[in-house]
Amino acid sequence: MYRLLIVMILGCFLSISSYSQELNLFLQDIKEERLHGQTQRSTSDSISKITFTTAVNGIKLDEYHLIKLGRIQVIDDTGKSLEEIKDVFYNNEVYHKDKRMEFTVKAPVRQATKIKMVEGILLYFTPTQANKGKVIIRDFLQRKDENLLADSYPEIELKLMDNEKLINMQEEMQKMVDKEVEKRKKEGTISEEEQQEIDYAREFIEDIMGMVNGSSKRATLTFQLNQPLDQAFYRISIFNENDTKISSGYYSIDTIYQFYLSEAPTKNCYIEILMENENAVKELPFQFLDVVLP
Repeated sequence: MYRLLIVMILGCFLSISSYSQELNLFLQDIKEERLHGQTQRSTSDSISKITFTTAVNGIKLDEYHLIKLGRIQVIDDTGKSLEEIKDVFYNNEVYHKDKRMEFTVKAPVRQATKIKMVEGILLYFTPTQANKGKVIIRDFLQRKDENLLADSYPEIELKLMDNEKLINMQEEMQKMVDKEVEKRKKEGTISEEEQQEIDYAREFIEDIMGMVNGSSKRATLTFQLNQPLDQAFYRISIFNENDTKISSGYYSIDTIYQFYLSEAPTKNCYIEILMENENAVKELPFQFLDVVLP
């Protein structure tokens, strides 16, 4: 059951100046939802939720100006602090360029009539080469098996793999997959999802060898990393000489990442890496007071 309240904009926003940027966060909507179970997993646990919908204005948002919720504190008029709900359906931990921002908290008791205070921080991610949030790597096709990040982030090893190394690793990777299959068999029947993972791993090895042997139907580039890609970078993309993105996803196994390309790479293509650091991410505070509940 949903009950909606459109909150008057004039009474429910605060303009904040921060880092030479004027952040205007408008509270647009409040929605109350009462369910059995936080994500309908349990019929014995009743949790009520309040979802706030806001709109971000005053700052630039695009592919290189991104925002997400950093932290938030919500207190009702009984003095109770309301816990933020983070789940697969309530995830504010991903940067985006959408002006619409939602966050969800456990609803207060029925006796509460308003939210006394909403106070939080928005994280504004603006990667540039100057703040080292953006790294451009050129001429990388001629630098196989060399750490491409040695000059900017030497603790992260990103290497373009050559064919000889790929061939030498094929047998080792095949043994690793076979070992994992035997391990899972000993633990019990292999599930459908696990079998898909195994199939993907074997397909990855075949794709690598297909590239080495020149039989792959898609252009690819294969890299080795010394840490998980999603932990090392916010985003990694490959562009051609016309600044058009040509990378479109990847397969991975262990520390090997094979990127699929929409066209064959040329000597003038380049890698663009976006990564968070203290200079590329600014904290923008916001606050709402005395918000009437639905």
